[in-house]
Amino acid sequence: MCVHTSLTKSAKAIEKKTKKEFTTPQLFRPYFHFNGWESKNLAITTQEASTQIAFAKWGVLPTHYDVSYRTDFLAKTNTLNATRERLFESDLYSQFIEGQRCIIYADGFFEPHEAAGVQKKIPYFFKEKNHELFAFAGIYSKVIEKNSTTYAASIITTEANDFFKAIHNKPNALGSYRMPLILDPSAYETWLKTNNTAEVKKVLDSFTQQELVSYAVSTDVFSSKKISDRPSILDKVPYAQQLNLGDALFP
Repeated sequence: MCVHTSLTKSAKAIEKKTKKEFTTPQLFRPYFHFNGWESKNLAITTQEASTQIAFAKWGVLPTHYDVSYRTDFLAKTNTLNATRERLFESDLYSQFIEGQRCIIYADGFFEPHEAAGVQKKIPYFFKEKNHELFAFAGIYSKVIEKNSTTYAASIITTEANDFFKAIHNKPNALGSYRMPLILDPSAYETWLKTNNTAEVKKVLDSFTQQELVSYAVSTDVFSSKKISDRPSILDKVPYAQQLNLGDALFP
């Protein structure tokens, strides 16, 4: 699962790169580590407002739901990630995939690696090789409460390629190795604007051609007792059991 991300760019830098505007730029705060269970907001662009950047709670929620009970919902139905293979079949996700798709901005994310003889999982940080902005494929719901509407979004995951499988090396309960679906920039507008199911599925079968680099970082990423939203969380940490990858690139 992809439940740990970073977005360290300023609102102005994100707007310049995406050529889209934040609805409320003064509310954006960059973060070095965001655990999906926290109350921070994702930065997203939705189908219905494809020239803007809005904020969203992490994990789609039912349309009429009290957002203050979000963690209770996630504990029962974890929607931080949405499985690509079930998007058109799931009672929950199928209502969003056709008309409520979004791109979710990030400039990094963290995945766990299990190494022999090491009790704790080793976090690996993934980023574009020049630490440029990228975007996950996502779906979103609109949570309507009284006179306000809140977005809630899920990152779509897909079957892991060999690069990701070597790092996120523990399969899920169904025996599947997963990775987040990172969109190639050339697919952004299609993902946001197409009404053609075949085109949507084609994008779902794709992956970014941006070069990604990965390296080990502090185990504080996975500790609830440590402050991990800090610049140094992105620093390389040399582990004796570290994968022989160096600064591994994909593709």
